[in-house]
Amino acid sequence: MRAMLLVVAVLGMLGLSFPQPSAYAAGKFDGSAPVICGTTAVTECGADGRCQRGTATDVNFPAIFQVDAAGKKLRNLHSNPGEQGKESPIRNVDHANGKMILSGAEGDRGWSVLIHESTGQISAAVAGDGEGFVIFGQCALP
Repeated sequence: MRAMLLVVAVLGMLGLSFPQPSAYAAGKFDGSAPVICGTTAVTECGADGRCQRGTATDVNFPAIFQVDAAGKKLRNLHSNPGEQGKESPIRNVDHANGKMILSGAEGDRGWSVLIHESTGQISAAVAGDGEGFVIFGQCALP
């Protein structure tokens, strides 16, 4: 819960807000315009099956990032030294059942991000050699 409040506070400082549920309209998060997303929960698992909760910063994933599906890039907006502004190319953009599914690779890790087109909720997975991460969050319209 603290993570979600932190994301909302940071997005508020950036001048962004989450629309009220009644303001959501189908297609608002369909990739037609860039959106800003915040990470609310992260679980890291090792090949031995042990998992632990953490933060985006703990696993070198941006806490706040921009998704530009049309431009095919994710951009780190978090202020970690040396990481802000870093971009990761989106290799694939798919749509299925009201969800936008993005995938790509960065270094030796592959990733997939699912964004609910009507609510902006995200679920993501990152896989590396002997490690995996499950990430949840929320996107907002700039």
